[in-house]
Amino acid sequence: MSARLEFHWCVPVAGDGLHLGLPSWERPPTLDYAVAIARTAEQHGFVHLLFGMGFDNHDLEAWTLATAVLASTERIGAMVAVRPGFFSAPVLAKMVVTLDHISQGRLSLNVVTGGRPDEQAMYGDYLDHDARYRRTREFLEICRRLWSTPLAFDYQGEFHSLKQTRLEMFPRQHGGPAFYFGGASEAATHVCAAWADVYLMWGEPLAQIRERIDSMRRLVEAEGRTNEVRYGLRINLIARTTSQEARDVAREMISKVSPEALEKGRRTSFPNTRRQSVGQGRQWEFRGTADEDWYLSPGFWAGISVVRSGAGMALVGSYEAVAAMLLEYVALGIGCFILSGYPHLEECENVGRHVLPLVREGYLRSMRKGS
Repeated sequence: MSARLEFHWCVPVAGDGLHLGLPSWERPPTLDYAVAIARTAEQHGFVHLLFGMGFDNHDLEAWTLATAVLASTERIGAMVAVRPGFFSAPVLAKMVVTLDHISQGRLSLNVVTGGRPDEQAMYGDYLDHDARYRRTREFLEICRRLWSTPLAFDYQGEFHSLKQTRLEMFPRQHGGPAFYFGGASEAATHVCAAWADVYLMWGEPLAQIRERIDSMRRLVEAEGRTNEVRYGLRINLIARTTSQEARDVAREMISKVSPEALEKGRRTSFPNTRRQSVGQGRQWEFRGTADEDWYLSPGFWAGISVVRSGAGMALVGSYEAVAAMLLEYVALGIGCFILSGYPHLEECENVGRHVLPLVREGYLRSMRKGS
C-alpha cells in the first residue's frame, strides 16, 4: 500500500456534457468553466487538475489554459500535459520555471510522448514510436539538469545538440515539478523507469495493474534509482446513491451514440489502426471482453471507450462500492488517482462530496491496522 494518497481531477479542453458521442459537446470549453471546476476541486481537496494536450478534436491549448486557471485560484495545482516533440527542451524548462514561480509551486507535468502518427504529423513530428521515446528520455534529462545546476553545460544526444545551455533561475520546487508519465510498450516502460516520478496507467482490471506495478518495480530497481517512484491510475467514476442508479447514468451517457458506432465497437478491439499506442491497444482488448452492456465485471465499465480514446474505462456503482473499488487499487500500491466524470463540474462536486471521504476513511483505517 502506498504511504501517500492523492487525488486529481480533469479539466476538459474539448468540451463537456453528460452525453458522449454527439457531433458537438453540450458545453463548450471556456476559461470560466475551467475556473469553476478548479474552485470546486479546491473545496474537496483535489491536488491538481489535469490539462490534457491534443491537437485533433481539442479546442483549447493546455499550457495557456492552465496558466490562466492558476492565476485565478489559490490552492489547486495544474498537471499540464507536455509533448517533448513540440517544445525545445530549454524553452520548456524556462516556461516551467516561470509558471512554477507564478503559481507558488503548484505545477506538475504530464509527459505525453504521443501515439497517433497522423496527429503528430499535423505539427511536423514524423518520428516513429521508439524514436519518440528515445527523444523523450533526452528531453527529460535536459530539463532536470537545467533545473538542478547553475553551471552551463553542453549536451549532445541523438535528438538534442546544445551548447552552454543554462537557466538564470531555478523552479520554486527543488529539482523541478514532478513528472507524471505513463506508457505500456517496452520503450515507454524503460523511459518511465528512468524518469517518472509517478508511473501512470489507464484503468485496467486489478490483476493487470498488479502485473504492471511489479514489472515497473523491477525496471526501477535495475535503473538503480534512489528516489521513490509512485504509481497512479487514470480512470472515470460514475457513482450514485445506489449501484442501479449509477448503471442507469452510465447507460444514459452513451444513449445518443449511433447504433453503427456501438456495433463497430463490438466487432473490433482496434477501431483506429492509425494509433501506435500499446496502452490504447490494451484498452481496446479489455473492451473486447465486455458483455452486451459494456461491463467487464459488475463495476468495471468500458462504455466510454466506444466514443473516446485514452482513459475509456469507468468504475460504476454506489458511493460505497466505488470507494471500495478504489481502495482495492490502493492496496496494490496505487497512491495517485487522476479521476474524471461527465459532466466534469457536477461530477467533481459529486465525487468530492460522496466518494473521496469514504476512500480517505478506508485508507486511514488500513494504515492504522498496518501500524
